Amino acid sequence: MQSAQRTAATHAKPKNTEEDIYTDLYNAILERRLPPETKLGEQPLAEYYGVSRTIIRQVLSRLAHDCLVKLEPNRGAFVASLSLEAARQIYAAWRLLEAAIIRDVAQSMTKKQLATLKKLITEEREACDQKDMPRLTRLSAQFHMKLADFCRNPYLSKFLKELVPQTSLAFFYEVKNMPICTKDEHSEILNFIAAGDVEGAVAAAMRHLDGIEAGLNARAALTRPQSLIEILKAR
Repeated sequence: MQSAQRTAATHAKPKNTEEDIYTDLYNAILERRLPPETKLGEQPLAEYYGVSRTIIRQVLSRLAHDCLVKLEPNRGAFVASLSLEAARQIYAAWRLLEAAIIRDVAQSMTKKQLATLKKLITEEREACDQKDMPRLTRLSAQFHMKLADFCRNPYLSKFLKELVPQTSLAFFYEVKNMPICTKDEHSEILNFIAAGDVEGAVAAAMRHLDGIEAGLNARAALTRPQSLIEILKAR
């Protein structure tokens, strides 16, 4: 038993704070490395991160508040899932929010904000060139959430940043087969904003979201490693 505990400690990630673990699991869900319905056992997570189950429970509670995890009595915590219809409703709401955010941001965007978004796009293209689909998926979502950060209406920003991560809970075609590297659509949106063409930016954003939603599939097969810990280690 002591030997097993020493082995677990040796392989534990050097992350001990609640915030670190929350961010790690949040990103794993956003990157679709933790597919819907994955069981998030308190004990294996506590051993992996080298913390108490109390801290893991707090992290899972926060993720449940974000609607990314579901807590089931007598069963534990699982990565949440979305029905096809719920996902479509989220995309419908996303379109409305994105259009309003772009119209606001286009009137107030600074050179520093523009540079921040361009940097994100550069990182996206690097991930695409490296075929790092999990990282690309996360960066793509972060582009929209960062754009929302620059909106002067905090309610629009809050609502969009609650919606976008939930799209990772829908059943998609395997990420490696999704056509997310075919066109630099984020640059197209940003170029319209920079040029002062607000309606062009809105139209480009709607085409972009239409293309992503077209990849939705009610029950696509997802390739899973054998265990939760293998998923977290596979980076």
